Amino acid sequence: MRKKRNLHTPNGFSLIEVLLAGTLFALLTTALVGAYLYGEEATVLALNRARATMLAEEGLEAVRNIRDALYANLIDGTYGLSLASGQWSLVGTPDSTDIFTRQIVIAPAGVNRKSVSVNVTWQQNPQRSGNVSALTRLTNWIAYVTGNWASPIQTASINIPEGDDGDKVQIHGNYAYMTRREEGPNFLVIDVANPASPTIVGSLELSGQPTNIAISGNFAYISNKRDTQELQIIDITIPTNPTFVGSYDAPGSANGNGVYAVGTTAYLLRRDSTDDEFLIIDATNPNSPILVGSLNLGTTGNEVVVSGTNAYIATNHNSQELQVLNIATPSSPTLVGSLNLPGTTDALTIAYAGSTLFFGQGSTFFTISAATPSAPAIIGSIDVSGTLNDIALNLGNTNTYAFLGTSDPANEFKVMNVAIPSTPTLLGEWNVLGISPLMGVAYSQTLDRAFAASQSDAEEFIVISPQ
Repeated sequence: MRKKRNLHTPNGFSLIEVLLAGTLFALLTTALVGAYLYGEEATVLALNRARATMLAEEGLEAVRNIRDALYANLIDGTYGLSLASGQWSLVGTPDSTDIFTRQIVIAPAGVNRKSVSVNVTWQQNPQRSGNVSALTRLTNWIAYVTGNWASPIQTASINIPEGDDGDKVQIHGNYAYMTRREEGPNFLVIDVANPASPTIVGSLELSGQPTNIAISGNFAYISNKRDTQELQIIDITIPTNPTFVGSYDAPGSANGNGVYAVGTTAYLLRRDSTDDEFLIIDATNPNSPILVGSLNLGTTGNEVVVSGTNAYIATNHNSQELQVLNIATPSSPTLVGSLNLPGTTDALTIAYAGSTLFFGQGSTFFTISAATPSAPAIIGSIDVSGTLNDIALNLGNTNTYAFLGTSDPANEFKVMNVAIPSTPTLLGEWNVLGISPLMGVAYSQTLDRAFAASQSDAEEFIVISPQ
């Protein structure tokens, strides 16, 4: 009689059950390992695509900046991008960043229009490459907007009822932001959407005495004479309801004298003292700004502009009216260049575009090359009569015009043609009511209007237009 074979293990599991369990475990392990490896690859691919998208968007913004400096730079062709001394330029071959290659194509898109495409490629894995593209159209809009500035004319003004003396002004969107050095409302928000009929829509009474203003994002940065608030920060998210949100108390008691802002970083200048006159302030938290770095200029700083890793300062120094600082390491700014202008008159104002500085020393208007920041050089100059208090630029077409606010009693407002920086020429001018120096001037490209802060008791805010 044959014995029946027992197919069960001593613990009660059949061999078939064991084999099935082993097989299922192997399948599950393979699936989990595959999912993990696939997930890692997918994450890397997603990150690479995100970086490529950012490079493509950066390419469009860079070409837009090149257009703003000079529309004629947009010549049809295929290029890459180069960044030097904080300035973008087109180069003849695609540029590379890590595993990514970026190519710029500029093509005609009609009269005064260009099509700009940016293509970023990279090798995702040995079998497959990646590609991201972005496209936009850029217009030489200034060719359609700018009027005849050879004959400027005053078209509107505001008489501020409390006190007088407008001081500095900046334009942001459809609003002008003006400071005054008088008691009462000394920070004003003016709606200029209809420049023929400007209207005060908001105001604040700041403690101390404002001396200059810069706008960045949703904040206005004010330099001030107050010993405990040399920098004041105002939230202008709602222009009709400006709100004081924070301040910075600089060491010592030297007055805040000038300010410039990039993103959430404020660059503050002060009067000459034993304390540092140049300060870099992080206002990421506007309620509690903090000092990042500073430098003793050895003189009073009046106005500052920042481009890339350099800060350019108009000063009272008798042999360094222009000082150039390297701010690549914000915690440790350093003096890397300077320029000694004729005479010892203080330099009060400065503006910057492309690689050219526009500079006011006394009654002389200078154009200065900053192509080599460590060795700035005078390109041209012209006497404009009266102290030059402020400069605003029309950046839309070869930096064609510089608008000046001066103390010339005959013609306080002046328009300079700076299309050829080596030979700046007076294009037009306007006489403000009475003998009333213009202390501040700003320009709106969208509206093609200049806005001035005047010391006139009857019209502290002035709108000037071309004919």
